[in-house]
This record gives sequence, structure tokens and C-alpha cells, in this order.
Amino acid sequence: MSKIKLLKQNGFNFLWIDDDLWMWDIPVEQKAQRRIAQKAYGDVLVAGYGLGIVHRYLARNKKVKSIITVEKLPAVIALAKKAYGRIYGDIVIGDFYKYDTSKKFDCVIGDVWKDIYPEALAEYKRYEKKAKLLVKENNKILAWGQEFFKAIE
Repeated sequence: MSKIKLLKQNGFNFLWIDDDLWMWDIPVEQKAQRRIAQKAYGDVLVAGYGLGIVHRYLARNKKVKSIITVEKLPAVIALAKKAYGRIYGDIVIGDFYKYDTSKKFDCVIGDVWKDIYPEALAEYKRYEKKAKLLVKENNKILAWGQEFFKAIE
């Protein structure tokens, strides 16, 4: 069972999972998540909920019709709801890598690695491989840190 906690510092939230900092809602993070959400359209599948920042921006994007998120840890959803008062989109509790559906999505968005550094490239490639199975042909796979991972491939 994972240990999940939310700490506040200077008015910002920091999500810790098993003593690792996974996400925060500082302005630079919100800017990065907003950029990802602005590229999305249609039916969107998101791997990981985190603090729900990209989800909030997806909900505001008029080109997005639906949002489904696959989140492994129910406590993350409960914590985000408590912190922000709501959850955006539909939630499937489960492992993104084991998620099985016949539905194909217009966009798949991923954020299931804890940081952008070379050691996370293998996890990004694993995400991309799974996302290709879930996205409609010639549509979008987006991710936090995608430009970095593409640059070091």
C-alpha cells in the first residue's frame, strides 16, 4: 500500500507518494499542463491523475468532448478531491499498462513518471507503446516532458 500525502508550502500543494515528490501545482507546472491540454481534442484518455491540473485545463478546452483517466491509486483521487473540491472527467481505478478497452481515443496524455530525467526514458517509451494501442490512427499522444524524452531518444 502506498503512502500518499499532500503538503502545502507557500500556498502551493506538493503530492508525495512513498516519500517521492510526484507533483506540485506551482505556476510553472500549471503552465506546462495548460500547454498539453491546449493541444488535446475529442475523446481524451489520461494516464495518471496526480493533482488533476491537466484535467482542469482539459475541462476548459472546448475542443475536448470527454476525459477518462486511469489512476492506479484511489487515494490520489480522494486527496485531489479534498484539496480542490472536485474531480474532472471519469475515473477508472487501475494500472494504465493493464487498461484494456476496445475504445480508441483522439488523444492519450501521460504523466506516470515522477520526473524528467534520462533514467525515466524507459518508462516514457513504455507509456508511448501502450498509448499507441489506445489512440485512433493519426491522432495525438501527448505527455509531460515529451519534448525532453524525444530529444534524448
